[in-house]
Amino acid sequence: MSLTGLVRARRALRQAGVDDRMALERVPHTLNEVWYAGPYVLRISASPVSRRLEHEANVAAVLPIEVLYPHVVGHGRGPVGEWLLLRRAPGRPLSRTWGEMSDSERRRAVSQLADAMRALHSVVLPQDGPSAIRPPFLDRNTLECPHQLPPARTLELVDQATRLPYVDAPMLANAADIVRAGAIALNGDHAAPTLVHGDLHFENVLWDGRQISALLDFEWARPGPPDLDLDVLLRFCAEPGVNVAADYEQQLRRRDYRDLPVWLRESYPELFAHPRLNERLALYSLAYDLRELLLRPPRGPIDQLPTHHPYNRIRRLVEMRRAAHSNLW
Repeated sequence: MSLTGLVRARRALRQAGVDDRMALERVPHTLNEVWYAGPYVLRISASPVSRRLEHEANVAAVLPIEVLYPHVVGHGRGPVGEWLLLRRAPGRPLSRTWGEMSDSERRRAVSQLADAMRALHSVVLPQDGPSAIRPPFLDRNTLECPHQLPPARTLELVDQATRLPYVDAPMLANAADIVRAGAIALNGDHAAPTLVHGDLHFENVLWDGRQISALLDFEWARPGPPDLDLDVLLRFCAEPGVNVAADYEQQLRRRDYRDLPVWLRESYPELFAHPRLNERLALYSLAYDLRELLLRPPRGPIDQLPTHHPYNRIRRLVEMRRAAHSNLW
């Protein structure tokens, strides 16, 4: 726990108008600086220019109670950067408790998650007027947004990736074909006004021992098709250690998540109902991984890259789609 971090946190608490003398506990997190402060959770953005926590606070104002988002105490910006203060919900991240849970508890958790997702996907973000909520990461031609859509934007990233060293241009040409097929399957749905979470994996879901107590981290929330939320969730099932804090990533086992997509489909069948779902999921996957590839370009021969490198994820998807058009879930 650094002195600088403590100073930042206490300044944010003072700015929020709450007692800044309470004990602080630093919480491992993959993106932001997060603190437990008595009955509160304080998040401080790692980026001095970010507006994503402000966006999350705006989104929170339109979420129905069934989404299980914690109460927002305050939000602001100051010398410490952007911060968001929430009422602390009971429980631990579901990714930390899943390995200890029985199958019946897991099924109950997935059923409750489906209910929260359905409530989330019922929200239509206001697009016009003074109450409009526009994600700050969708308006700029940058790599900030995790899913680089619409498909025309995804194809731009394929073109950029082709110019990287060490990559196989024919493999990326096949990826471009997958994007084009996905665009037909998507049929303009990328512009749907319904709200999606954008980063829905189990470190962003709290479990209190009996039930799901909260859905967290809506800074990537955006308008889009509901099945876009399947991409991050399914990639979490396939690689559960990738999106969690480093202190327990080695404890997560892929086999523990094998049944999760089946249970989710039972509880939320309409999320899986599109007749060309696999082409849509392939597009979402590439819209995510091509961004990651440009942010983490190969620094050496491809055969020396780690298994989870985005280039290898793209290559595996291309090979899988080429081999009898395998399903992605």
